[in-house]
Amino acid sequence: MLTRAEIFEKLKEILIFADAKNRDIIENCDESTKLVTDLGFTSVSVLYMVIAIEESFGIVFDDVSMNDFPTIGDVVTYIEAKLT
Repeated sequence: MLTRAEIFEKLKEILIFADAKNRDIIENCDESTKLVTDLGFTSVSVLYMVIAIEESFGIVFDDVSMNDFPTIGDVVTYIEAKLT
């Protein structure tokens, strides 16, 4: 099983893929970084992120919306729960 830190690092790679224009910000982010206000993610960016996460981690997201994941840490927590 992946550690929380490993999930976080893998998630950062996915976020960079989903939004390359914010590469520097994402590389230096932490779990408190907000997807919408800090990274400027849109609903389309979040959709790409969800698809990439599902493929990378081998999980399926339940019916979720952007509001379910205000921060990167919230996404990590969700992935962590799905992997257990």
